[in-house]
Amino acid sequence: MIRSFFILCSGADTRILESCSSGEQNKYAGIGATVFFTAVMAFIASSYALFTVFDNVYAAIFFGLIWGLLIFNLDRFIVSTIKKRDSIKSEFLQATP
Repeated sequence: MIRSFFILCSGADTRILESCSSGEQNKYAGIGATVFFTAVMAFIASSYALFTVFDNVYAAIFFGLIWGLLIFNLDRFIVSTIKKRDSIKSEFLQATP
């Protein structure tokens, strides 16, 4: 169940991964876990920063949640659209914002 959630977070096609080996499924689950925990850390960091500014727990949690979801969607989009290329230079250029 956790593995399928992390695969969903990675942006991979779950129907294709069901027919793949366990190693490939674990790879995409690891990518999804990285995306998910990056968003969780962004939520914590922004909530703390906003709490120190506004001194209001509810506003800090609300805007921290929005920031965490924004980071989650951005990371998921970046990870799911990166394609393997023939050269390292073109892969690097594709990953730069």
